[in-house]
Amino acid sequence: MRVYRASVLVAMVLGAAGWLMADMPDPTIRLTIPGGGSTDLCVPDKGLDSCTTTLFEAIGEDGFGSVDIKNVNKFAAVAMNFFFQTDNLDQPFSAFTTDFGIVSIHRHFACESECIDGTLEVDYSGTGPEFTTAGSAFLPAIPCDFDGCSVVGFTPFSDIKVDVTYAEVSDPPLACSPFCDGLQPCEDAISSASAAVTKP
Repeated sequence: MRVYRASVLVAMVLGAAGWLMADMPDPTIRLTIPGGGSTDLCVPDKGLDSCTTTLFEAIGEDGFGSVDIKNVNKFAAVAMNFFFQTDNLDQPFSAFTTDFGIVSIHRHFACESECIDGTLEVDYSGTGPEFTTAGSAFLPAIPCDFDGCSVVGFTPFSDIKVDVTYAEVSDPPLACSPFCDGLQPCEDAISSASAAVTKP
């Protein structure tokens, strides 16, 4: 596996009565198809099944990063769930893709109370004729008033786990046109986690 790095601008904004949202970077996760395709995704024993790939040290020193992935199975990846480690689940998060119709974001806290570290799950699904528009999702920030709040990004040098489910889906000529078809056999994608400054 290769180690990937990405240079992005990271900023923190703190306020006396709580942290402020103005000009705060909004961590953004993107799954863009096509991509470079230098890291092969897992292939389950039965082909039409699910498996897990670990993208080692995909997050850089600055808390962001990107990795090129490739579907080397003979079936399409119709659902892809990405798991990012972060010390700061209080952040707002956005997620986008180009060839899946549904995107969802979920926080998984490491403890039941008084902590903000844990795992951010970003799920991509929705393929076939009923999905004609690429999906996106936004998870708003949550209040945080103890040490560690408002540090932007993901855990430096951490891995990204990817759960992949495969099925047979026909391959239209364009992304989500006439319908979304996921990550097709021999197709490449770029998974990236970056910072985008949002305005109030």
